[in-house]
Order: sequence, then C-alpha cells, then structure tokens
Amino acid sequence: MPAGKATIQSVLLAALCLPGAYAVPRPARQDPESILLSLPSAEIYSRHLLNLTEEPHPAGSRRNMELADYVRDRFIEYGLEDVHFHDTPALLSRSVSASVELVAPVRLRLKLAEDPYPADKDSFLYRDPRVVPYHAYARSGDVTAETVYANSGSPEDFAALRKMNINLRGKIVVMRYSEPYSYRGYKVWLAETHGAAGAIIYSDPQDDGYAQGDAYPDGPLGPPSHVQLGSIVYDWLGPGEPFTFHWERGGGTWKEGTVRDRQLPKIPSIPMSYEDASEILSRLSGPAVPSGWQGGLPFTYHIGPGPVRVHLRVENSERIGTMRNVLGAIRGTAERDKWVVIGNHRDAWVYGAVDPGSGTAAMLEVARSLGAALRAGFRPRRTILFADWDAEEDLLGGSTSWAEQQRDRLLRDGVAYVNVDSGVSGHDFSGGSTPALAGFLQDATRSVHDPDGGGSVYDAWAARSRDGAPVVEDIVGATDYTAFQENIGMSCIDMSFGGPYGVYHSEYDDYFWISRIVDQGFRYGTTMARLWGLVTWRLANATVLPMRYSDYARKVLDYLGAIETKDAARPLALEQARSAARRWRDAALDLETRLREGPVPDDAAARQVNDLLVRVERAMTDGEGLKGRPFFKHLIYAPQPTYREEILPRLYEAIETGDRDSIPRYEAQLVAAFDRAALLLRQARGRLEEGA
Repeated sequence: MPAGKATIQSVLLAALCLPGAYAVPRPARQDPESILLSLPSAEIYSRHLLNLTEEPHPAGSRRNMELADYVRDRFIEYGLEDVHFHDTPALLSRSVSASVELVAPVRLRLKLAEDPYPADKDSFLYRDPRVVPYHAYARSGDVTAETVYANSGSPEDFAALRKMNINLRGKIVVMRYSEPYSYRGYKVWLAETHGAAGAIIYSDPQDDGYAQGDAYPDGPLGPPSHVQLGSIVYDWLGPGEPFTFHWERGGGTWKEGTVRDRQLPKIPSIPMSYEDASEILSRLSGPAVPSGWQGGLPFTYHIGPGPVRVHLRVENSERIGTMRNVLGAIRGTAERDKWVVIGNHRDAWVYGAVDPGSGTAAMLEVARSLGAALRAGFRPRRTILFADWDAEEDLLGGSTSWAEQQRDRLLRDGVAYVNVDSGVSGHDFSGGSTPALAGFLQDATRSVHDPDGGGSVYDAWAARSRDGAPVVEDIVGATDYTAFQENIGMSCIDMSFGGPYGVYHSEYDDYFWISRIVDQGFRYGTTMARLWGLVTWRLANATVLPMRYSDYARKVLDYLGAIETKDAARPLALEQARSAARRWRDAALDLETRLREGPVPDDAAARQVNDLLVRVERAMTDGEGLKGRPFFKHLIYAPQPTYREEILPRLYEAIETGDRDSIPRYEAQLVAAFDRAALLLRQARGRLEEGA
C-alpha cells in the first residue's frame, strides 16, 4: 500500500465532516417536488462517489462491469422498474507500453508519468511501470523524426503552417490541448492527412495550468505532470456505423479484418504533460511562433523543424469487448408509452470523479428521490427512463447503440432527453438545451437553492450574465445527447456546475480533488441531484409539455441572419427561409397564447397536443443527413469534427466547400421543415379548441 493511502472509511468521514455535509432540508409537506428537493443527501452522494472512483474503470474493464452491477443494484433498491442491462460489442483500445525519447540535440527519456502526492491515496498509479498515458485507438508504431509545433492543431493552425512552407511529411507534430475544447482526434487526423509520422498532444499551462490559477494539490488547475488521456477515433467519418469497425465475427470469435477502418488512426500518437513537452519545445529552433501561438511555458516558442529529433514508440492493444448500459424505469400513467429519458455515462479513463462520477452519483440520488416519490404515491404522467451509459469516452458508444436500436420507438414516443456528464467541476451553473426547452430550464432553476448564495440557482446564474438574464447555451454533439438531438430529433437538455478543471482525464480527477478542492460537503453534487430530479419530474408530469417553439423560431431567425453574412464577400439572401421561420414563430405564439390564457385541456386533448409538440422537433430533421455524415440529420445543429458547433450545417458546409449550387436545395429543406412545424402547431391549436 503506497504511503499516504487512506482507508475508504477515513476518507469518507473526512469529507462528511466538511461544512454543509449534513445540511439536508426536510420536506415541509408531502408532494413530489418537495420530496425531490429535500431528499438528496451529501452522505449518500459521497458514498456513491467514493465507490465509483475507488479504481480506474475504462469501458470493458473488470471494474467497470462491477460498477454496472452496483448501478443496477441501486436502481432495484430504489424501486425502479424494468431494470436490465443492454450489451453491445465494440472495439476497445488500451495501452500496453509507450516511450518518448529525445535523440537530438540531447538524449533524454521523458517521464510519461504523473507525480504522486502523499495526501492523495489515488495519485500513485504511475508507480506501476506498466501504467503509461495513451490515446485510445492510436496506431501502434515506432517512429524517429524531427518535430514541429502546430499550436492547438486546428484547421487554421495547419493552414498557417502551409502558408509558412513548413513541410510536415515524416515529422512528429506537437500540439497543445486548447481552451475552448477542440477534439484531440481531429488534431491527429489533420497531422496524419498532412503526412506526419506521429503526433504528441500536451496540456499547456496557459490553458489549464498555473497561468490560470493555483494548481493541484493547492487548487483546481493542472500540475506540471498531469496528462489528459482520451480517445482519438475519427468518429465524424462514420457515426452510426457498427462499433466493431473492421473486425469480423466468425466461428464464435472476433478477428481483425485486413483493412483498417477509416475511422481509426494510421499513425502513433500519445498525450503528454507540459513538464515533458517543455523538454521538446524549449529546444526547437526555426521561426518564432505567430501571435496567439505562444503558450505559458517560460521561453519563446518556436515552430521547428529541428534540431529536436524524437523517438516515439506506442504499443496499444485492440480487442472486441462489451459495452454495458444499465437501464431502469418509472412507468407513467396517462401517457405511459411516452418516454422522458435521463442519462449519464459510467466509464472513465482513470478514476473520473468529475467526469463522469459526479454526474453518476447525482443520477443515483435522482433515482432514490423519484423512487421515494413513487412509494409515496406519486407516479408521473409519462414514463421516466434512467440510462447509465457505457463507452462514452471511447466512442459515444453506449448511448448511440441504444438510440439506434430504439430508433423507431424514440421517433414515435421519445419526449425529451436530459443529460448530465461532468456534473460538478465548480460552482457556476451552465445549462444548454434545444431552444424550445430554454425557458423551461430557466424556470426550473428558480426553484432550487444555490448553496453559495441566499437565492436560487437561477439568481446565481443570472448574476454572472452581462444583462442579468441567464444564457441557455446551444448544445451540439460532444456527449451522450448527440444521438437523441442530432439523429432522432428529440428535445434535449444538458446541465453542469462548472469551474476551472485542469485535471480533466488525468489520475488527479479523483475523490480527493473533488471533495477537498471543488465541492466540499458535496453541496453542489446534491444541488445537481435536486435540479435534475425536478427537471425530470416536470417534463414527465406536465399536463401539456413545456416546449416554447416561439423561442426556437426566433433563434432560427438569428441563425439565418448569421449564415447569410458568413461569407462577407458573397452574402446570401435567404428570404424564403426567413418567411417560413416567421410563419413558424407566429403559429407558436398563437398556440402559446391559447395555452396561457385558455382553460387547461382535458387528458385526451392534452395527449393529442403533446404528440404534436414532440413532432415539431422531429420536423427539424431530414432523412438525407449531412453529406458524408448521414448520421447527422438535424437541419439546425451538427458538430464539426473539432466539436465546434455547426449551425444550419448544410448551408454552413456548402459555404465552406464552395458548393453554392446546393444552397437553394438546402434552403428549400429549411422552408419545408419550418412549414411542417407551423402546421403541427396550428393542428395543436385546433385540438385545444376541440377539447375545450
């Protein structure tokens, strides 16, 4: 047992002795919302989180399967119904060994390890020499080459290198993780397509280290040795395809096919700390970096190539394993066949206290609270499905595979999906949604107390905004809501309490870090459970669904204005789409006025109206999908390969690629979608009159 390794019991006791740990209000009366707001407990939340973070648990590991059993058992204990596993085969990639060594102008073997801190019992992983940092799905390889610095590895950065006549063929490209986040897999793909022989991605202190504040163990930022693990699968090239890729099943066993799938990298790559990366970057020559490329290390950054030569060796293993989701339900009443789905993923690269453990512990508290409400006699109007997803980190695999298998049912009966991934990395609430649910989310936050202030989560959220009104962000595929919003066309919500999070995907994202530095007494973890439970109950139990499509149509009008001027030299005039969006807005306003001022519809009319309301979001999809990426069927939202948002993606990509001939057809698709939405809303208005 390493020095400083505490027992589970002593760590739990220490956390629960922190201020606020037992400040759990009791319900003033027995109604479902009072139960949901009072029941989440810091003690039980902490117990869940400690168990979830006791060992590393990437997808397919023994520990991750044990945690699937734990979640299943809690679902059953808390009274959920129809609890079961959902298993899907998937290709999983894990490290075997790796090394990085400078061979010129000096010989130096880099550490590739995170340093231990005695008070943190979980910070000793790298004492085992078999533990090495890795990129999942990186190609195994052995390369010796000159290095080139490519800043954050964005398309703009590679374009700048081309303009400077920097040849990347046969080089090892060094890139930094960046804020805002940019997908590591696309960085490696850009290096590969530019002829690089290998890639290194490191965490620069300018982005998530000492330049931003105090570092672990004194603060939330990354220490010198922290390394961000992660997947680099080229998922934008084939989303929705089988997660077994080029592997084939025959004779009861899986065997690798002869041609590596296009979604899998063809070059070796590795993540690295800034402590190690500084040994490379400080020795690079060539031109000094352009404006904006200088990081936080205490020397001038240069681009290279030379005189630094690096020997990069990566050995990863790949095998077909099992993604195991855990599902449970609380069956509804009047609209029992309709589903409100809530989800969080379970798998983590290491301990995953924030990502995803803080969300998983909150979901278990939501399950316990809703189970208590059920036992008290409160069953929701619609069925609530709880989903504990697997392999989000590797592939967005668990949620996507389930949504694909349930696609017909979700198209018919899916009402909304509410996601929490990294539930708590700080104290600042951030909420995103498809626009029809933005007002609903704001309203829900008014009912939940903020632990650090005298007011509500809404009040604290509003206080951080420029004009006093909290901003509900757009959400675009980077986590488990992707399949629901951008393929199915379901209204979605995503929530977190955020803050400086410099230990992302490292061994330091552990129970010590979150309990001592970020969420003492688990005040924000339990606040997330209260808010998530309330949002879920209101979506599942509202007589008429709280979707405000006038907000959506107004936002689309703003989007149209932005896309018209994306290419300032050749602006667009999308008047037909604008007119259709105004027709949609007007139909929505008419329905919303009737709902606000008229009588409450009876159950039969409410069900008919609700069926029409969920179809409005479906109207924002088209079966064709994006060119080259047919999985993404949403006409308003899609992710770029970098995970930046792409608004009005078909028009966006047509402008980017110079495909102007397709723009009239894409505008016609928008016109048809907006008119479908307006018709559905007018039909809903008519149902209200019939049911009056």
